Amino acid sequence: MLDASEPAVEGCGYTRAEVVGRPVWDVPWSAGRPEGRDRLRQRFLQVAAGGDPVRAAVGCARADGTVRTLDLTLYRVDAGTAAETAGEAAGEAHLLLAGLDTSDRPTDAALAERSRDLAALREVEAELSRALARSERVLANVADGIYGLDADGRVEFVNAAAVSITGYAADVQLGMDQHAVLHDRRPDGTPYPRTECPVWRALVTGRTVVADEEAFWRSDGTAVPVTLIAVPTVEDGAVTGVVVSFRDLTDRLAARRQADELARLSQRAAAEKALSDRLQQALLTPPPEPDHLHVVVRYRPAAHEAQVGGDWYDAFLQPDGATMLVVGDVVGHDSDAAAAMGQLRGLVRALAYSTEEAPADVLRRVERTARGLAVSTMATAVLARIERRPDEPVSGVRRLRWSNAGHLPPLLLHADGSTEYLATRPDLMLGIDPEARRTDHVHDLPDGSTLLLVTDGLVERRGSDLDEGLAALRAALADLGGRPLDELCDRLLDRLLPEEGTDDVALVAVRAHPEDRPRPPEAGPNRLPPDLG
Repeated sequence: MLDASEPAVEGCGYTRAEVVGRPVWDVPWSAGRPEGRDRLRQRFLQVAAGGDPVRAAVGCARADGTVRTLDLTLYRVDAGTAAETAGEAAGEAHLLLAGLDTSDRPTDAALAERSRDLAALREVEAELSRALARSERVLANVADGIYGLDADGRVEFVNAAAVSITGYAADVQLGMDQHAVLHDRRPDGTPYPRTECPVWRALVTGRTVVADEEAFWRSDGTAVPVTLIAVPTVEDGAVTGVVVSFRDLTDRLAARRQADELARLSQRAAAEKALSDRLQQALLTPPPEPDHLHVVVRYRPAAHEAQVGGDWYDAFLQPDGATMLVVGDVVGHDSDAAAAMGQLRGLVRALAYSTEEAPADVLRRVERTARGLAVSTMATAVLARIERRPDEPVSGVRRLRWSNAGHLPPLLLHADGSTEYLATRPDLMLGIDPEARRTDHVHDLPDGSTLLLVTDGLVERRGSDLDEGLAALRAALADLGGRPLDELCDRLLDRLLPEEGTDDVALVAVRAHPEDRPRPPEAGPNRLPPDLG
């Protein structure tokens, strides 16, 4: 060792005397590490013999016993070449050893690991950025209002929905005491102590609190009904704040009130319909069955709760044995219509039974009596009487006498299967003018024929023409006319009312059997009032 720089000597804790003048592999740098000494000696000899320069990381023993890592480069310097260049005589060759302490530099593996860590950190940062962006989008677009409060209940962040619901701008709310701004009054306007507030309770207890019947007070002084959930934020076991999510219940409560009102109305309508149905069923009594006349009645109430009331039928015998038939329809579809129907039916029944007047005269008396008794209702009706011609024997032809107050005409099915409406110009409906002119009409009712009286619920359909409904009824009667009367009526209703109807239907059917033969079994037994039996 001919010479050494100061960092190579004093920097390692040695003196120049310990280094200069000794073989390089015997200096304390190497002597402290025997395995390094041998490797260094071999490399020096190789380079001195003309070998290529050598670069290696070598351990260097310091005087204090620590070992540093040096990045050493060893190469041969031909002194002759240098002397010739300087104009001097050629000298012997030297070896130059230069090194750099790299102990504190990371290794390639460490650098690679650090690079991987940095890449992972960047990925985590990117994911956090994406999560933050998603959270910001959610906060900005969610319909629920969201607040972030610190441990003292001051607003740290607020989303757009909370701003919209409360009417307070975000910059106005930030840093403010949320309870004092929005929540210091109960829904009824009375003071709301902070200690009873569910948000404050979450801050104090560190537990999630749900409250369903709260109110936030808007900037315009109006109350917003809300349901809220307060979730405390906890760091290292300490509550550092709370996140409050709330929902405006204005529309929901309005919908609930509407639903309650609809339910109330539905229950009321159902109760009215049930009452009307009971009233109708009580009034729609079974018909008599005079000898050789088969009378069948049917009543089908409307399916809809509001469609109740007005239709009725009646069939009874007069003291002289004539059969009276009535079918009618009071204007309206509610319990009032049902009550009016009951009054009107009672009047028709009583007045028709107590007199032998013609149907037109009975209807005039009914209308005058209704006016006098303040039974103010309008109705259509057909009042018919099946009688005999006074100049013919018992076995003679029956005769149908009727008066029509604005109602559908009777439909007659003949024994040969042909049908006809007993269409006449109808008189004014009942309830308009008690002095209106009323007319009687007469038509024979031969043996084997079937008379049908119905209300318009059987033939009227929304969106279709009444004439179409009447034609359909006539065709159905002709098609089913050969069946027993009870079956005919049931089949007729099923065919013309395949679905539940929106209006009541009343029906009276009479089949005339020959009196010179026994009453047919399908007509059932006679059924007469006690005084006519």
